[in-house]
Amino acid sequence: MLVDSSGSLTFEQVRSKFDAGEGQAIEPQRIMPMGGGGALWYRLALPAVSAPTPLMLTVPHPNMDSVDLYRPSAAALGGPWELLRSGDQIPVAQWPVRHLTPAFELSLQPGEPRRTYLRVAHNYPISVPWQLSDPQSFHEQSKESHLLLGVYIGLVLLIAMMSAMHAVSWRDSIHLFFAGYVLVVAAGQLALTGLGGEFLWPGSAWWNDTAPVALTMTTAALLHLFLRQMVVDRDAPWLTRGLLAMTLIGAGILAVFLVIGNKSSFNLATPYYVGSMAVYLSVAGWYVWRRPMVGVWVLAAMACLTVGSVFPILRTQGLLPLGVATQYGAQIGAAFEIPLLLVALYLRSREKRDNQARVGALTRADPLTGVGNHRVLLQRLDSLLLRQQRDPGAGAVVRVRLGNAIDIRQEYGMETAQSAVVQAGACITSVAQEGDTVARHRDGDFVLVLQGHLTREQLTDIGQRLIARGLSESPGLPPNTVLQLKVAVAVAPFQVADATLLLHSLGAVLGELAGRSGTAMRFVNAVNGAETRSAPAAASAPQQRADEAETVIEA
Repeated sequence: MLVDSSGSLTFEQVRSKFDAGEGQAIEPQRIMPMGGGGALWYRLALPAVSAPTPLMLTVPHPNMDSVDLYRPSAAALGGPWELLRSGDQIPVAQWPVRHLTPAFELSLQPGEPRRTYLRVAHNYPISVPWQLSDPQSFHEQSKESHLLLGVYIGLVLLIAMMSAMHAVSWRDSIHLFFAGYVLVVAAGQLALTGLGGEFLWPGSAWWNDTAPVALTMTTAALLHLFLRQMVVDRDAPWLTRGLLAMTLIGAGILAVFLVIGNKSSFNLATPYYVGSMAVYLSVAGWYVWRRPMVGVWVLAAMACLTVGSVFPILRTQGLLPLGVATQYGAQIGAAFEIPLLLVALYLRSREKRDNQARVGALTRADPLTGVGNHRVLLQRLDSLLLRQQRDPGAGAVVRVRLGNAIDIRQEYGMETAQSAVVQAGACITSVAQEGDTVARHRDGDFVLVLQGHLTREQLTDIGQRLIARGLSESPGLPPNTVLQLKVAVAVAPFQVADATLLLHSLGAVLGELAGRSGTAMRFVNAVNGAETRSAPAAASAPQQRADEAETVIEA
């Protein structure tokens, strides 16, 4: 091996230096100083053969700037030399072998008197573990590599499609943002593994050289922006501003890289990557504290990404030799990161949907009892009145008032009074059937909207069961505390203009019942609220409950 610090030595000059003994033996896994326009020269001792033998020489390191092979084109001493060029300085389409990494097809001749020379140039320290193999083994290994990378990219693209579909189904734009991030990750992995140069941009040497750093930088900056969208919190503006600042810093370094070039700005990229890893883990740890169920998945994703990315970074700093971890660590980390983030997004969107459902329910449900609110009540009554125009005999409306609510509040306090209201709502709900509606009037009364054709006897039975349930003891109320329910029933056909008048008729009758201790239930005429039938009221003493539950409608 011979180091050309300036990168200006000619092939003949290098040969002379090797012949003068200036070269030194070296192990293939040793990290060699690179960058600054320098180059490394290797004089390869290829194996002796007894017959013409085809071999493949590969340098299994993607994204190398320049790999030049000098081979004797004739066995005779003094014959011409053949130059085979590979690396990112020329399009992949012009490589001797179109492959993920530089590769050369050789034909060894018996008794070759001259050595083969390899010149390597790159912008950061690397090891150069060149390999020899027979063509069949080379192609078999190539198939396996392409298959694994194809499966990996296919899974990433599948996740991107799933995220785009989730954006529509969940109605959450962050999934669309994640799909874009995943596509950039996939493009970056194509560039880093050499798959992109081989298949997507084989005619562009500049982009093949630029894409690995440019796309990796873009991925790092976008991840800051993605985390900002995911963990945005009005209580932590410093966090959202900090993540936005990291995104802008990454965009600035990327702009410098694209304008000035790879070699001049590469030293800015590594500190940004290291700082970004620290930010990812810190933000994810903070997110676990704020939202544990989602945050733990985000933290696991960031940990996988960080661990996988550390090995390539250490390789670029000359601290680790080329290996599976240093060459494919980023891909392995991303292979775990992306599915984990997908799970985190799913849980986040599910929580968001559930919250929206709860908020939506609050707009339609009474917050204390959980039954329908006044808005729902009016909607159901309007529907029933419209149905009356087609089927006058359908439906009935029952308005229920907790007659002793004030007494319970004065004796036991507001909390017990609220429990009594909740228990009253449960009593009314228990007599409702499928299709019926239980709602609460704005003044606190309950209203049961019954569907179907109901006879007077059926409505009487419903009223009696409702009163009896109120008189039974409840574990949520103090001992000997009963619910004295007053019931007003409007029977079809209704002869009122709207739901408000119907409720007013029922409310007026309940107001009369409140002053009468002998009546607990009354049928009313929905025209003017006049009573038609009544039942004896339920007394408050526990020893009288059996008799009160058996009340009958008076003639």
